[in-house]
Order: sequence, then C-alpha cells, then structure tokens
Amino acid sequence: MSLINKLPKLLFVAGLGASLLAGCSSNNADKEPAAGNTATNAPKERGNISSTIYDRGSVPNGMGTIEDNMWTKWINENGPANLKFVAIPRWESQSKLNVLLASGSAPDLIFEFGTSIRNQMFDQKQLMPLDDLIDQHSVEYKALLEKYPQLRQAGIKSDGKLYEFGRMNEVYPLVSVFIRQDWLDKLGLQVPTTEEEFLAVAKAFTEQDPDGNGVDDTYGIGGFEFGDNAGLFRYIFNANWVNLGENGEIEVGPERLKAEAEFKRELYEAGVVDKDFLSDKDGSKSKQDFLNGKIGIYAFMTNDYMGFASRELDTLMKNVPDSKLKIMPLPKTSAGQFTTVWNNPVQMTAIVNARAKNPEAIMEYIDFLVKPETGRTFRYGIEGEHYKLEADGRPVILDQEKYKNEVSWASDFGMVYSRLEEGKYGYAETQFDEAIPAQKEALRLFKEAVDMYMTDLPVGEGLTHSEHMPQLPKELQVKFSNVTAAVHDIYTRAIISGGKYTVEQASQDAQKQWETGGGAEIVDWYKQWWDKEKDNVLIWSDFYEIFEQQQAALKAE
Repeated sequence: MSLINKLPKLLFVAGLGASLLAGCSSNNADKEPAAGNTATNAPKERGNISSTIYDRGSVPNGMGTIEDNMWTKWINENGPANLKFVAIPRWESQSKLNVLLASGSAPDLIFEFGTSIRNQMFDQKQLMPLDDLIDQHSVEYKALLEKYPQLRQAGIKSDGKLYEFGRMNEVYPLVSVFIRQDWLDKLGLQVPTTEEEFLAVAKAFTEQDPDGNGVDDTYGIGGFEFGDNAGLFRYIFNANWVNLGENGEIEVGPERLKAEAEFKRELYEAGVVDKDFLSDKDGSKSKQDFLNGKIGIYAFMTNDYMGFASRELDTLMKNVPDSKLKIMPLPKTSAGQFTTVWNNPVQMTAIVNARAKNPEAIMEYIDFLVKPETGRTFRYGIEGEHYKLEADGRPVILDQEKYKNEVSWASDFGMVYSRLEEGKYGYAETQFDEAIPAQKEALRLFKEAVDMYMTDLPVGEGLTHSEHMPQLPKELQVKFSNVTAAVHDIYTRAIISGGKYTVEQASQDAQKQWETGGGAEIVDWYKQWWDKEKDNVLIWSDFYEIFEQQQAALKAE
C-alpha cells in the first residue's frame, strides 16, 4: 500500500521471523577460529574509546554517577574495549556537544536521539562515514543491516554514504486519546466520531455534571496549547506545515491550519475548555485536572504505556476509583479522518566522531551492544541476580526495589539495541504485570489503542515521523521557526478574540506572514529535497507495512 514501493518486504519478513524464532541466539556466537590460525588465537589488545551517555539525573543515591557506576564497570569488564563515558545532559545535548566539538574534545562515539543535531554535525563534516568500517570490521551490526535494510536506508546522508547506527523498534501509537466511558454511560452518550458529535459530547461533559457532585467544575476537553494534549487537534486535521499530497508530491505551508483553528474557536466559544488555557504554560494544570476527574477527553503521550500505568493511570484510579477510560478515534472532519502519530520503527541513534582514532574498537563495541544478551542486560539486569527466565523465555524481575535501584535507569546504554530480537518478549504487550491493577488496566487500553490507531488511515503528523525529516539550512531554519511562531500567534488570537478577529482574517494574515517570512524559499528547499530524496525517505505508509509484518511475526510465534 506504500506510495513509494521501496521496502524489500520479503527480506524484512524473513529476517523478523527468524529473529522471533531464534530468540536471543547470536548468529556468530558459536563460530570458532580456524585450526592453526595462530593470529586469530592470539589475545587481541583492547582499544581505548570514549562515548557519550545521557545524564537524566536518574541515577539513585549510592549508585555513583552516570559516568561511573555498576554498568559502566560491567561494560568495561565484559565488552571488547576500554570505555570512558562523557555525560551529556539529556535536554541540553546540543549546547553541550557544540562546546565539546568546538574544543576538539568530543567523544569518539556519540549517542543522540535528536535528528537535527546529527544532521548539523554531518553538515559541519564532523562525522565519519561507516560503510567501509561496517563492511571490514563488523559481524553483528552487518548482519542486522542485512536483516533490516531500512536501517541502512535511514542512516544514509545526502552524499550517499552511511553515517548513522540505529535500531528497529516496535510500531505502536505514540499518542492515545482517552474519553471517560463512565461519563458517557451516565449521560447516555456514545463515543463521538465526527466534529459535530465531538462538540456535543464536550458540551455535555461541561454542562451536565457528569461527576455528579452538583458543582459546575468539569470541562469537556483539556487545553489547546501546552502539554500532552496540545497536539490532539493537529492530528485531527493533519494541520502540519509539511505534508504529502494525494499526488505523491510534497506540500509546504500554513494552508491546513485554518480548519484546525476554526474548530478550536468553536470549542472555545462553547466553553468546553478552560478559558485560561494560555496561562497553563506547561500543560500541568490541564493534566492534573484530568487526573482529578474534571476533564472528559484528554490525549496523553503513551510512548511508554508502562510508565503511563505507574504514573498517570495509577493516579487517576486512586483519585477517581469509579472512573473508566476508553480509547476514542480521531473524529472525521472537513479535512478527512486521520490517526494519531506512531512510534518510529527505524530509529537512528549513534554517530562516530570524524576525529576518532580507533574506529575498529568503536565497531567492536557497537557489535557488542547490538547482541540480544547485552541489550537484555540493560533492560532487565543480570540473570539470576535481577531477573530469571521462565521456561518459555519470559524474563521475570526477582525484586522490584532492587531492579528500580540498580537497573531501571540503565536503558540509555542500550540505544542501538533492537529489542524485538528477543522474540515475543521484546514486544510491549508482554511487559505488563496483570497482578498490578494499573498495569492490567493499561494493558487493556494499550490493546484498544493498537486496534484503534494502527490502521491504514493517514497519520495526522504530516509527511513522516519527525526523526526522518531533514533539517533546513541554518538561515532557513531561523526563518521557518520565526514564521511558524508568528502564524501560531495569529491563529491563537483568532481563537480567543470572538467577533473582534475572525479565523478568515487570521488565515489571510497568516498567508501574508508566510510570504513575507521566507515561505517561497522554504517551499523551494523542501521540494528540491523531496525530488532528490523521495525514494530514500521512509514515510508513514512504510511504517504501516512494518507494523503489519511485526504483527504477523508475533502471531506466528
């Protein structure tokens, strides 16, 4: 069904199925050196390399620092090289890396989720190409590229060379829209499926005292601007700046934002959202209102349903024991019908400093990290100490407190690990503990979300996942940031201004802002990029194919 027929599907299915059947076995673990090969049998000197590691401030007291702890020691004792780790603050990585690069002291191996940061380093010629390194010195990662060619496709830059290491992820919804089923039942309503029904349900939730406390203290929906709920209406209308048209050509500009603003204005004027939403700068008040049982429809980032279970869902279940959630579809609108954004299945996560002095040792370390036995260690800890494997291969944590203290914060050491290589127990739905009420409920909602959102409807996130979008040149990036912010402010003013400033007038002003703010240059750049790279860019329809293949392999397990 892909608009661009470029994925070697049979190879992908064969590779994925083999990984599930093989579980955590390694293709090369049992190979012995040829008899009489004294050079192979001779001890190999360990290389010395440096690597970044995200500092999230999550290392528990008594466990050391993110640069020096039980896992950095384990890596140096069990891995193929001597590693020195350099902490990078998770949400300040660009500024920290810029300083290190400018001073010539950046680590050899850089782990970074930010696509724009990796792209910037490529543009500055700070990266080492990896094609020959992988071909001549890799075993494990080379095999991974053969099994999942999309990893090579996503890691190639504009010069045709491979510069990034990555991992394959499970495809599932990143955002879930929740509605209070108990409120629907009390008011005799159905889950809304159209714009008109959405507004009617939101009004009923606001005006008909669905929590039954006799106080006018509920709202139909959460805030528009900030926090997890902010992207909901963008997804509903596919109101993105860069989109793929029906003819397969790229579309760039503010044209799709008007319908979103019109619906937001209608909801705002109906009083179904807190009119002080602009003062809720991080969305925390709106989120807390939902968790206290005062909002009927709310969208959460659910990239980690286990975390959602232990935080938000557990809080709601304690605060409002009678609450019952349901996953709702994005309603059909004048723009069509879309589904929410999905997890990125082909995620590039690591690059090599062009100044690295021991590339071979880096490659050996990457090969060590992609092995299932290594990746599982950073997920579950040491077998027999932190977890056990049941007869069917299911990992079971032995002591939750010990796991939380010693293992739960170590996942960033496994940023190139493709966890589906573990077989069925690498999949999200197998991770829930149904003995814990919040996790049992989260599993139900997760399955609902997969059924609801993993469809062949267009994804309301534009062309592709943000991690696969290119980075504009610096000058155009500044113009783009400025013009998008200005247009956003224009439409926000129209939403809250009543008759003083209409959405129609805002649309005209937004178009003028776009034209005077460099819109034509931005459009030309994206169109030139698309004309050149469209056969290499992974888009949403490709991700849906990967989802179908993953589900088929899981069911065959």
